[in-house]
Amino acid sequence: MASLSLTNGRVRRQEATARRRAEILRAALDLFLRQGVEPTTMEQIRAVSGASTGSIYHLFRSKDEIAHTLFVEGMRRYHDRVLAAVRRQRTARGRIRAVVATHLRITAEEPELSLYLTRLGMADADAETAAEYRAAHAAFAQDLYACLRPHVERGELADLPPELYFSLVVGPAAHLARSWLRGRYPHNPLAAVEILARAAWQSLLPPRRAGRQRPRSAS
Repeated sequence: MASLSLTNGRVRRQEATARRRAEILRAALDLFLRQGVEPTTMEQIRAVSGASTGSIYHLFRSKDEIAHTLFVEGMRRYHDRVLAAVRRQRTARGRIRAVVATHLRITAEEPELSLYLTRLGMADADAETAAEYRAAHAAFAQDLYACLRPHVERGELADLPPELYFSLVVGPAAHLARSWLRGRYPHNPLAAVEILARAAWQSLLPPRRAGRQRPRSAS
């Protein structure tokens, strides 16, 4: 019984720490979006989150570490969700649509974090965060290409340099997402999934198939 009580107590403490960490990150994200990373202070983050001075410094050494954590964990979660969606599909067209749909779904579901990742995050990123972002981005592009490569080898998709697949599939959706996040595109971005997925699909067809392809809804 004593062992069970100790275990339960440890689990409760871990859960409380995880909640406090999430509250600090949410408060920091709100402040970073409203006033930028540079002007924000640890005291402001502590006050908005409701954390004690001891608890915030126990979890994060500095504001820069919080900014770094938000950026890196946000990018990792984005990459994991997109790749998981792609791997659930079996056809080339289904995989391309999954990339577009998941990118726009994440943007619509997490607009504050998406805005931070696409604009304020990199604008204020320190050298360490910027380097880690570039490495994560390159790894994601390679993982995406690995999912598409069997379809390239079977002649279902055009044989292009690996970096181009990311640009052609993600690029237009990312541009639309940024426009929506900044208030320049007034419509629901999810309504554009099919047309962007179809455009991405057609841009990757081998020349002999592209000439025969008729526009239709992505599947």
